[in-house]
Amino acid sequence: MPGGNSNNSDKKGDKKNVQTVQTLLAAKKGSEKGNPAKRTHTDVSMDSSVDMTIELSNLHHDLDGIKESLEGVVKRTDLDKALNNIVRKDDLETIVTSIVTKLVDSMKKEIEGNLKDKTNKQTKAVEELSKENECLRELIASQRKMIHELQINVKDNGIISKQALQMSNYNQQYSRKFNIKVMNFPENNDENLREIFKSKIVKDTLKVNIRPDEIQAIHRIPGKQGQHRPVIVKLLNSEVKYRIMREKKNMPKQCTFRLVDDVTKSNMELITRLRDSDQLDSAWYFNCAVYGKTEAGRRLKFDIFDDIAKRLK
Repeated sequence: MPGGNSNNSDKKGDKKNVQTVQTLLAAKKGSEKGNPAKRTHTDVSMDSSVDMTIELSNLHHDLDGIKESLEGVVKRTDLDKALNNIVRKDDLETIVTSIVTKLVDSMKKEIEGNLKDKTNKQTKAVEELSKENECLRELIASQRKMIHELQINVKDNGIISKQALQMSNYNQQYSRKFNIKVMNFPENNDENLREIFKSKIVKDTLKVNIRPDEIQAIHRIPGKQGQHRPVIVKLLNSEVKYRIMREKKNMPKQCTFRLVDDVTKSNMELITRLRDSDQLDSAWYFNCAVYGKTEAGRRLKFDIFDDIAKRLK
């Protein structure tokens, strides 16, 4: 303590001024050495009194020193106060539990806050996605409806197109009903096809007489490269054509040309498919239609869009 230190220093100074027993005895011996005369009883008594006084003074001084040294020592009251201030184990557990609880609560609040923010963001994002999905569902439903309508239109257009092609092929074939195609007939410059057909082909070869007016038109059409171009003859009616085509079976074998019906491209492709089928024995054209004959002798009429296998079941 600061106060205690100053008192100690003062008393230490006083201690220096006090003569101890040893100093007095030393002085006495010195005086005896210097004065070897014999001492009296009074002197001896006085010396004893002085010695007692000095001893008492020294003892008092020592007690003061002990007292001073004890002033810095901890008192019982201080110990009691200190012990009261010391935290007990139960209190320490309570304090630690309180601190940990507060920390956990703080962290929990922070985590809950962050989680809430993220949850809100996610919820908002999910709501936006739900709206987009709903829009997409509506768009997909609309597209599906449109596709369904288009499919119906395509199907209807397919049916209409099929019917149109069938009708077109039939009309085209019907317009060629009175036509005869002459294949591989020699071609010459400045040839008179009308006279050649009337005289050389029909009269001389087939032995059939026809009038000039029964030939309405005659001309060559493009053919395969390296071969004679075919000749198309348009007759007056089917009766004239029938008279000519009926006699073609009597044509001499040495004839290099042949007479055939003027068949459309679609019908020719159909005849080719029928002849390539293993289920049919023969196929031919007659009166604007195509026919096929099975190995069992059954005759069937075919259309350009017919499935041959299904028709033969």
